[in-house]
Amino acid sequence: MSEIRRSYCGLCHPRCGTLLHIENGKVVKVAGDPDHPITRGAICERGRLMLDHLYHPQRLNYPLKRTGERGQGRWQQVTWDQALDEVAEKLSSLKDTYGAETLTFTHGTRRTYHWDCRRFFNLFGSPNTCGVNNICFCPTYATEYATYGGVVMGSEVLDAKCMVLWGCNASKSSPIGLYPQLVKASKNGAKLIVIDPRRIKEAEMADLWLQIRPGTDLALMLGWIRLIIEENLYDHDFVANWTVGFEELKAAVEPYTPEKVSETTSVPADLIIEAAKMYATVRPAVIPFGLGLDKQGINSTQCARGRAILRAITGNLEIPGGDVFSMAGDIGKIHDWEHLEMNDAIPESQRAKQLGADMYPFFGFPGWERNQKANKRLPSGYVAAPEAWHSNLAHARAVMDAIITGKPYPVTAAITLANNPLLALPNTKRVFEALQALRLYVVMDYYMTPSAALADYVFPASTTVEQPELWLTGGFCMACPQGIAPIYERRNSYDFYRGLGVRLGQEENWPWKTVEEVYDYCLEPVGLTFKKLVDQYGILGRMEYRRYERFGFGTPSGKVELKSSIFEELGADSLPQYHEPVWSPKGNPKVAEEYPLILITGSRFMPMYHSEQRQIEKARQKVPDPLVTIHPETAEKLGLSTGDWAVISTPLGSIRQRVKISDAIHPKMADVQHSWWFPERAPKLPELFGVFESNTNLLCPDAPEFCSPEIGSWPHSALLCSIEKED
Repeated sequence: MSEIRRSYCGLCHPRCGTLLHIENGKVVKVAGDPDHPITRGAICERGRLMLDHLYHPQRLNYPLKRTGERGQGRWQQVTWDQALDEVAEKLSSLKDTYGAETLTFTHGTRRTYHWDCRRFFNLFGSPNTCGVNNICFCPTYATEYATYGGVVMGSEVLDAKCMVLWGCNASKSSPIGLYPQLVKASKNGAKLIVIDPRRIKEAEMADLWLQIRPGTDLALMLGWIRLIIEENLYDHDFVANWTVGFEELKAAVEPYTPEKVSETTSVPADLIIEAAKMYATVRPAVIPFGLGLDKQGINSTQCARGRAILRAITGNLEIPGGDVFSMAGDIGKIHDWEHLEMNDAIPESQRAKQLGADMYPFFGFPGWERNQKANKRLPSGYVAAPEAWHSNLAHARAVMDAIITGKPYPVTAAITLANNPLLALPNTKRVFEALQALRLYVVMDYYMTPSAALADYVFPASTTVEQPELWLTGGFCMACPQGIAPIYERRNSYDFYRGLGVRLGQEENWPWKTVEEVYDYCLEPVGLTFKKLVDQYGILGRMEYRRYERFGFGTPSGKVELKSSIFEELGADSLPQYHEPVWSPKGNPKVAEEYPLILITGSRFMPMYHSEQRQIEKARQKVPDPLVTIHPETAEKLGLSTGDWAVISTPLGSIRQRVKISDAIHPKMADVQHSWWFPERAPKLPELFGVFESNTNLLCPDAPEFCSPEIGSWPHSALLCSIEKED
């Protein structure tokens, strides 16, 4: 029996529409869905791995319970009921002994539902969810809410006349979404400015390429702002009527002359001037979100501020062909994820215990509460309320310290979903020490990862094609239909959290037995069920521009806060100012003598996605080994050739990777692939899948002086390293 069913991918962040070709109940082919209103049949290299991923022999298919010492690789297959019963019993006992705050959580990219995690933790009473948010979109998310009461979820690239690709390698990070739009807009005459330390694919088609020194992006932004103000290129009407703090901003950016910025960034002064004028005068213009700004450490939060300020003062916010965030039509009526998180359920006494909030209040409950309060001045549905899992988290460093030291209180249990903390968090050896010290560690994942190998219980996660999803953004609400029933005993995260919640006395707060029932509830205000939404694919938003003219912005002042009152109230810099990275040629010349190359990590590379796809043979054939890319001059100087194994070191540690030589990288820089481990290696200590061999997080520090002071973003670039041939 043959049939074709609609489904979706989800092997990275977007939910691209797919068609599953099924023979006798088994998927034999995965193709793009040409009728999908967003992706229109496109599918990338990762999407073409779905079949291999779905039936991979190394997939986790049953719950497992550790039987030997942690890390010995000895497991017993158990039922879901037994595993959930035992985990719930242990959590209840630990809560009785140490308080609800003894439980923490680490998460990564959104392959689960996330709001169900927040719901469970709020009902349990722990404020300590943490993960990679500090370096992935969330500096942008929280900061833009503080600046203009929303987050730009869509840059109208196809209608823009100028595009600034800032720290965004779209051909690798968004090959189906943003990149084709950039190409089309560029062919239609739109100007393209690329700001990246590497000559990426987009740089080769750009009108201007600014090869910036990593970590200095904020200085360049402030230089642009100064020039735009000095040259009278800002939108006078918008600034006068819809911003506060302009005069203070003007004074703050005065030192950032083109010459000074050139000295800091290594970008020629004339190119700085030309690019700033192009962005300010060729309108409408967009600056799409770029991950490169969120992962550079000390300046990352203020980089998000700088980008938001540029959008505002040039009048490119909430206009056709600009950067937009408001919602209109039925989209705004749907119950969003903040509505489901039950953040009011966690008492103030527990909020006050959030680890790291004393040092980084903007990213914990204090900042989230202020953003949420300001946002409530807008009509319901105007813009999505700030979701707590995006911008209200404990800090991972503080969590790991509490696990190891028991201070300020014992953290004894952890849950990990859609995350591999040994590959996701910095200072890997510290993370390893923490995971080893836990009394209860629970992991839900697709595969046995290095982190899962240290767990007490491992639960099998269903693939995205084995579960439905409601994909809600400012532009559309899309139904992502479940393609097939879960194979073996794989389940989705809602089943996991509801199962635990019911066993821990939360049953009345989990009234929906399935996640599809949750989606029916979300869609009630628009008179739809999830199945009906599947039939029509989704709801596309109806954009209404300049809605701030009727409602204002969701900030305390009701205007775009060029000088942020929320930042000021929380003791952070209310106006952006540049800080030299701690490990940089200018920040620490002495360290630079021993570690002369500027280190970049975290760059996307296909078909891998962070630490995923390493098991899949087709992916490993394309990228069999971890690679460090250096310039030909650098390679010659160091006596390295293509394919050599090299040792990359920072003051924190050393790893090994193979050499790739390319003139796309600056001679003073090294681009090191991140998140490498080896599923073919031994799954137990001391090797633990080779997690300590080529993992760049061993090189990345997380001490306070390296992190952004507002939210604690740690650096994955703008570091220093040395490279030598492996002996």
